[in-house]
Amino acid sequence: MSKKQEPGMAWNMQKLNKIFAFLSVAFLVTVVWVFLDDYIRPWKAVQLKGMEIKKQKLAEKIKAEGELINQEKLAQLEMQLEASQKTVDSRKKDIEVAEEELRVVKKDLKNETIVKGIANSQVSALTFQYGVAHAEHASNADSLYKKLHVKKKEFAESSERMKILQAKEKELKRKLRSYEKEVADTQKSIESITGTKELLMQAKSQLDVNPVFVLRNLPFIDFMDPTLKIQQVVLDNITDDRYFRHVPKVDRCMTCHVFIDQEGYEDQENPYKTHPNLDLMVGAKGKHPMKQFGCTTCHGGEGHRVNDFNSAAHMPHSDAQKKEWEEKYNWHEPHKVPIVQFRRGQYEAGCVKCHNNVEYIPEGTVVNEGKRNIRKFGCYACHKIEGWEHNRKPGPSLEKIASKVSKEFFMNWVWSPKSFNKHAKMPQFFNQTNNNSPEFVKKNITEVNAIAEYVFEKSKKYKPFAKYTGGNIERGKKLVRQVGCMGCHGVEDFAPESKKVDAFVGPYLTGTGSKVKNPDWMVSWLLKPSHFQEDTVMPSFRLSNREANDITAYLMSKKNEKFEELKFEGMDKNVRDELLVEYFSAFDPEEVAKARLAKMSDHERTMELGYRSVGKYGCYSCHSIEGFDGRAPIGPELTKLGSKPLTQFGFGHEKVEHHRDKWIHAHLLNPRRWDNGADKPFKDLLRMPQFYMTEKQASDITVALLGQVSDRVPVTGVKQLDKDEAVVAEGMKVVTKYNCIGCHQIDGDFGDILPLYEDDINQGPPRLVGQGHRVQSDWFNYFLSNVYPIRHFDKDFAGSPIRMPSFNLSNEERNKLVALFQHKSKQKTFENLPAKVEWLPGERRGALKLIESLGCNTCHAGLPGSISEPTAPNLKYAKRRLRPSWIKKWLSNPQAIMEGTLMPSFWEDGESMDTEVFGGDADKQMDALVKYLQEIGEDKFSPNQK
Repeated sequence: MSKKQEPGMAWNMQKLNKIFAFLSVAFLVTVVWVFLDDYIRPWKAVQLKGMEIKKQKLAEKIKAEGELINQEKLAQLEMQLEASQKTVDSRKKDIEVAEEELRVVKKDLKNETIVKGIANSQVSALTFQYGVAHAEHASNADSLYKKLHVKKKEFAESSERMKILQAKEKELKRKLRSYEKEVADTQKSIESITGTKELLMQAKSQLDVNPVFVLRNLPFIDFMDPTLKIQQVVLDNITDDRYFRHVPKVDRCMTCHVFIDQEGYEDQENPYKTHPNLDLMVGAKGKHPMKQFGCTTCHGGEGHRVNDFNSAAHMPHSDAQKKEWEEKYNWHEPHKVPIVQFRRGQYEAGCVKCHNNVEYIPEGTVVNEGKRNIRKFGCYACHKIEGWEHNRKPGPSLEKIASKVSKEFFMNWVWSPKSFNKHAKMPQFFNQTNNNSPEFVKKNITEVNAIAEYVFEKSKKYKPFAKYTGGNIERGKKLVRQVGCMGCHGVEDFAPESKKVDAFVGPYLTGTGSKVKNPDWMVSWLLKPSHFQEDTVMPSFRLSNREANDITAYLMSKKNEKFEELKFEGMDKNVRDELLVEYFSAFDPEEVAKARLAKMSDHERTMELGYRSVGKYGCYSCHSIEGFDGRAPIGPELTKLGSKPLTQFGFGHEKVEHHRDKWIHAHLLNPRRWDNGADKPFKDLLRMPQFYMTEKQASDITVALLGQVSDRVPVTGVKQLDKDEAVVAEGMKVVTKYNCIGCHQIDGDFGDILPLYEDDINQGPPRLVGQGHRVQSDWFNYFLSNVYPIRHFDKDFAGSPIRMPSFNLSNEERNKLVALFQHKSKQKTFENLPAKVEWLPGERRGALKLIESLGCNTCHAGLPGSISEPTAPNLKYAKRRLRPSWIKKWLSNPQAIMEGTLMPSFWEDGESMDTEVFGGDADKQMDALVKYLQEIGEDKFSPNQK
């Protein structure tokens, strides 16, 4: 036993005391450190700086308000206030007397209220007692009756005394107010001048760091009423998935972004800057107020974590910003956060989960362009995306392909579409980074041969109904430019203009003469596209035979001679058989696979490989091919790509940042890159083709796909379409399918082809502004099936230079288009028009005078004295086409509806240009003209209707 060890003790207590002392000090230091670390949070420094910025802004406002104050008037009022105060002081004795009298009156009034209350209760009691006694003929009925009258008299006397006291109270109060009225009025005038400044100074004083401020933010007591505190919004209509349980979303971003919803801080650096476009986002009166939608709903990230800059999972938009953040905030990759914040430029991805039932998201510039490019490149055809099922197949039908192109062209085209047409949307499957070795090229050549043999054998016979009789190339070129082909097609001879439009619904018209093998097919196609393909979206422009032949002559003159010279290598049957054995041996031994192959004829082997190759590369996803009806898309589903775990993205050996957006963007630019450095057999190679899209296109598609998340947004959080919006959304599906927006602008949006016209209002396709109010529903339905010219601009054409085409619409599609515009303008389907126009005395004569004085007949047909070559619509058909209420609205101010229209304004600012008719009364004049159009109007829909 040690000398220092006490009897009965297992350890040396002196040593233990030292150890415990050291541990106690270490524990104390640790507690203090933990406490300080918890108390001194980085966000508090952000708020302190925010307070300084706000003080500076308030100081600027105080200075500005001070400059607005009329000092001369203020000095006069202050002198007036001083004089008024002296007057009040001189009346001090009178005021004291009045106040004493008022005090006595209030006391008497209070006492009298008690007396009246007692009398009232006694009257009520005696009334009840007398009623019972009288009904039962009691002996005390008369005495009760006498007492009741006495009490009623006392109650009436008390009521009268109260009225006198109340009147006296009012008189005394009025008297006191009159004594001080001059002072009160002067003070009110001074406050009207200096009030704003005083309020600003009061607000500024609350931001001062003084002892009270320090006390409110001291440790232990800062929970009561701190100045520096976490700000948050709790969203009941949007939830977060927290450990398999959905809880209301909590966002605390505004703890650091202190002025995010306040105007006036647009010039500050982040996080002190005002959110852009407050009317749309964050602003209290905006469409997405912060208190209802929060921040991370759109931006992503972890809104409830606010300890420091890294907590919320901010993501830099560039390498330069990443470096800046690393130095400034010690930023690091948020590897453990499942959904990080979107980078700058990607925020609109957050719109998709709530606006998932519309073709285009209002004001979603980037995400809408991403959706447009998804349609352009046909991503939805190979990959299932919920909500995109209604879209047509992006490629043309191959069910009658043998009558359109040669087999040689088909194979060269499939091998390398861009070598024929650099604008081709058809992607390239072959000669890519993962299949360009000599061995794999041989196999690919064999597959292309087999695909061609299969598709051409399955191709149905087709005979053109029209003959090409020759045409004028220059006239054809002019027609292509004029009738509206460029709304859907790019044209080689108008490359700069085609670039403006970026039409993509139809193929770029280059090298057509080397593609179409029979000009008869082209003439028939132009005259009636549905004759070749019943479900085509290509419309008829109602071309004459001469026009169709002229356009055919022009298109067939566009050759790609180098492409014509290409001879595709023939099929290697040994390679074909090798490939088939690979397919057959997927589930059977190789010997069984070879035996199966041996039983097949040479033709059967080619057809089998063709069938399997079409399935392997997913040709059926974009093209209608016999034998593949009902097949599921070839690619993986993209509906929840934005929530797909990062560990499920295969980055391979590529040096790509490990983030969803970076992978998607890189994948779109080169889908085969993930095979680099991987030794794979031919059957396992990646197959997604190369689209050769631009960086911008890939970025926009990335934004749209990032918005495809698995977040379960409650019904209350999703944008709910009202009855009108739901109908509009359905109609927009038809609009998108037939590319109506390639030509027409709808209420200020779209109209791709309009940039081609110097005077796009009057020369281009009509802008559909308030179209549902403008036209009658039954006429519109008729017009979509029986298109006829309405405007008159060019003698060489039945209508305007650009022609409204005739689409092969189903009855359901026509109804949806009519309903789209009707519900967009919130109009009834039909209007009850009077069977006969009821004229007021002199009203019809006034209408005729107006037509003559305003010169309506110099532009419009259908009016008395109209010119033989009108330049505006025939007003005889306005009755069945236009709604009367819209006609009056149009007459009152055409420029307000369609700025730049040639239609003059005859009633500008409500003043008539003809002051003689109806005394210049604008309403009476316009009503008379509307009635006249109803009277002369035809009951048929168009000049062509029998």
